[in-house]
Amino acid sequence: MPPQRLLNTPSPRLAGRSAKTPLMKTHPLLCVALATMVLAACQQQPATAPASAPSASASAPVIPAPATAPAPASASTAPVPGDHAVTRHYKIAINLPTLPAAAKPLAEAMRTTADNAKRDFVQALPDPETLPEFANRQLELLLDFKVAAQTSAFISVRESGSSDTGGAHPNPVQAAFVFDRKAGRLIALDDLFANPDAARRALANFAHDTLLRKLMANAPKPGEGSPDAIREWKSNMLQMLDGGTKPTTVNYSVFVVRAGAAQDAPSPGLTLIFPPYQVAPYVDGTQTVDVPASTFAKFLKPAYQGDFIAQ
Repeated sequence: MPPQRLLNTPSPRLAGRSAKTPLMKTHPLLCVALATMVLAACQQQPATAPASAPSASASAPVIPAPATAPAPASASTAPVPGDHAVTRHYKIAINLPTLPAAAKPLAEAMRTTADNAKRDFVQALPDPETLPEFANRQLELLLDFKVAAQTSAFISVRESGSSDTGGAHPNPVQAAFVFDRKAGRLIALDDLFANPDAARRALANFAHDTLLRKLMANAPKPGEGSPDAIREWKSNMLQMLDGGTKPTTVNYSVFVVRAGAAQDAPSPGLTLIFPPYQVAPYVDGTQTVDVPASTFAKFLKPAYQGDFIAQ
């Protein structure tokens, strides 16, 4: 199973914020309900009126459908730029890790992913002749593939970065590659479990409760907005969280297997990765949840039961 790669659709780019930012100015979850085309309105919102609360209908990540082999290269016959290429109009910077020879399928999957990303990026660049406002603007594709964890059974790689092709803000990219060292292949989350539906429900319950505590800690306090605005914020936050943590295959397609105390030790669990807009707005970035193996151990296939330790 190839890695699941998430490329988020554009939306307003909001500045970083302090935990003490008042609701009526730019609370972190305020502008999600607005579409990309109203970026200016979101950024120029009057400080004297409460802003709209986050909406559960915000742009969702675009996730390729699962396949049985790495995605094919683009039909374009144009040469693929190098991993570190700079021209007047664009910059590409892609970093790939060095892997053991036995992990060749993982290396090939990352290579294919990087090459396809470069093709898509170059093809999406605006034509400076028809769009002269981009004539002197250098756009960027930045991707970093890092080994997140290794155990005797798995190698997990995270891909993170962004693609800027002239939209309201760069599109964040999040992906995960989990390589089964014994089987010599990439796996998806469901491949670990004898009962994937039950396992995803257990993971969803844990993730929902963990993220609810985290997000509610940042909820606007009395005095940071009108009572109606605060109620709306909480309602919309819960809708987004509920939708983003439903136990679907898509919602739990990006994960890594955590490393144990030593490289040959069993894994203590999984890290679930939720990109911007899935469970929280763009301004809050990517959310992660570490799930202990005790939460899902009883659902593991026999072949994987010794690869995790329920603490």
